[in-house]
Amino acid sequence: MARAITFTSFLLLILLPVLSAHSDDFTYTLKRGETLYSISRRFKVPLELLLTENKIKDPSRVPVGTEIKIPSMHQVSKGDTLYSIARKYNVSLDDLIESNKINDYTQMRVGTLLIIPHSETEHFDKPRDPVTANKVLEQSDTLWPHPGPKEEFKGKLKGVVISGRIGDRIFSISSGSVVWAGPYRGFGRVVFVESPGGYIYVYAGNEKTLVSVGDTVQPGKEIGRLGMNVHAGTPQLLFLVYQHGKPVDPWQAPRG
Repeated sequence: MARAITFTSFLLLILLPVLSAHSDDFTYTLKRGETLYSISRRFKVPLELLLTENKIKDPSRVPVGTEIKIPSMHQVSKGDTLYSIARKYNVSLDDLIESNKINDYTQMRVGTLLIIPHSETEHFDKPRDPVTANKVLEQSDTLWPHPGPKEEFKGKLKGVVISGRIGDRIFSISSGSVVWAGPYRGFGRVVFVESPGGYIYVYAGNEKTLVSVGDTVQPGKEIGRLGMNVHAGTPQLLFLVYQHGKPVDPWQAPRG
């Protein structure tokens, strides 16, 4: 039991920051006695923005139990610039400007509330730097979970995004024991395999898993079927490798 708790905690540690890095994915359940006005004041989000984000026309007719999406906001402080804010939240400057309909970005008033758009690294729908990685792959016979196109993923998670088709087979690239197999919000079904050398291989984005916790796998063992990345709208697998809680370059991670 202690072992299961340890690896569940590890799963949360490496995946949860990606999902909760910004509050734009946060939802709040309206409780008895609360109104959109009080929620607006509590989370310091303009009422108009709450209405727009949740497609609510009449704020006085929102029933108890309604899930209210709370968008991420930043209040401009002395010394802030759009560039520094974009870097702080790991979003592009263009997206920040577009989301806030800013015409003159040289004028930054202290106290202004800015909407923080979705970060490119919050989900694995916008991988980066594919050219070099693909060239390396094309010249190698290295074993991968899936033979599809691979693109490097950078940000809070260091890994590889692999594209394919719904239902494609996903394979373990190493021997080891399955220490986690189940759903995780935003990542479909996730499989963790721990190798004898202490490496943790993470296969996220499965529609279906074919192994259970405690199973022993070998290189080439089918462990799942590829699912849809709901954020990108295409089938994608996010492949990560860790050792001692630190990310390992999947291109260099041990196989077999």
